[in-house]
Amino acid sequence: MSKTINIQVTLDAQGIMRQYPSPSKDQNNPTGIAHSFGYMVATSNTISGSGTGDLTFSANVGDVVRFFGVTASNNFENSALIYGINKFSGTQVFSEFESKTFTKSGVSPSGRDVLPADISDQKFWFFEADVINKGTEGYRVVFSLYSRDDSGQPVLFGYFQWDPTIQVAG
Repeated sequence: MSKTINIQVTLDAQGIMRQYPSPSKDQNNPTGIAHSFGYMVATSNTISGSGTGDLTFSANVGDVVRFFGVTASNNFENSALIYGINKFSGTQVFSEFESKTFTKSGVSPSGRDVLPADISDQKFWFFEADVINKGTEGYRVVFSLYSRDDSGQPVLFGYFQWDPTIQVAG
């Protein structure tokens, strides 16, 4: 039976901004970053590498994989938007990724005491693809990184890419 595997990508925005102070402003030519600035955790099927820049998980052909991306501040101070996931080596494991956005009821703290939860419509987004083959795929996660200007508004800091490797052993 096919299932959905969720992969949370957390990016160290502060570290990226310190290490790469003059990044690309061309979305078609993003600046490459080291593996130490990105961390992945899968909701299930992890074989190795949970919490690192290289994740190995098992999946079956027909499964759906969803990548979610945030900064370590949960997009509060600095924000990241994944705008592409593209194969560059190995076996074609995934179908073409596409961005999906849904508006769905979600929960947030109601105030200082947290509970009862405040339930309201929220936007949820992720990149999704089907697993179409087993093997090892080298791919690029491309994302834009935003910092806040003096007035507190998000402004583009730059475009980046990161090349983790995922092995699908199905």
